[in-house]
Amino acid sequence: MGCSTDHTQILEHFAGTSSAANDAVLTNLGKGFSVQTKANSWRALVQKVNPTFAWNGRDLLWIQNNSGGELQFVLDEAYIYQPTNQSCYWVLIKERSEKNSRSLRSEDGWRQFGAQYLRAAFPLQPSKPAPNDWDVSGNYAVVKSANRQHGAVYELGWQSEMLDGVLHPVYGRRIYLFRDLGNHWHFVGEGPEERAEHGGGSTVDATIEWSDSKSNAFPFQIKFHQVTWASSGSFSADDADPPSDDVKTNDYIMAGKFPAAPL
Repeated sequence: MGCSTDHTQILEHFAGTSSAANDAVLTNLGKGFSVQTKANSWRALVQKVNPTFAWNGRDLLWIQNNSGGELQFVLDEAYIYQPTNQSCYWVLIKERSEKNSRSLRSEDGWRQFGAQYLRAAFPLQPSKPAPNDWDVSGNYAVVKSANRQHGAVYELGWQSEMLDGVLHPVYGRRIYLFRDLGNHWHFVGEGPEERAEHGGGSTVDATIEWSDSKSNAFPFQIKFHQVTWASSGSFSADDADPPSDDVKTNDYIMAGKFPAAPL
């Protein structure tokens, strides 16, 4: 059941928290973006760019080594691009230079990417980063837990673009991979999203429990503890004591057949 990095595994797996392809139709790239790769269909696009995993009908993940030989994870989302009075096709887009593109965020081409996920590449890190200015941990990859008998579970964090409006929400997806002792990669699933916005948000803590249970496709379960808060006042994800009457908690378990169903 392994997957090497030179062969794509297209998964019929859909995480309910991420955008469907029909919600990702672009009609104008503006001045901040250009087309990197295009194809006539989702599967044709996947075949052209050859990711390690493809899921959700638009999400792509490459596991590779960077120029320094370090393990690197690259995440991207595909869009349907249909310029005015032209045929539509599937695309991967790229930002123009950092210096120029950030000054264009107020123009219409940028607004359509609110709450969407843009291409991100990042190496393995020793630990999950502390919350950034948006109170989420940004883009990262960490070994969540390792087991000498089985392998290691990896957690990837992927931060969305900020959505326009009053609350300016930012989201953080959590993607889980398993690397077995034979050096094969497996897509496990997606955990609950983290969220930060003015006056509220949610954080998620994940714990890996290793087990040889015959009911599991993999020798572990992932347990999540989610804290969600809302307030008329102002507080952030790292505040020690948000108002108790505005806090809700939920617990989830990712187990059984993998890729796991959305939580």
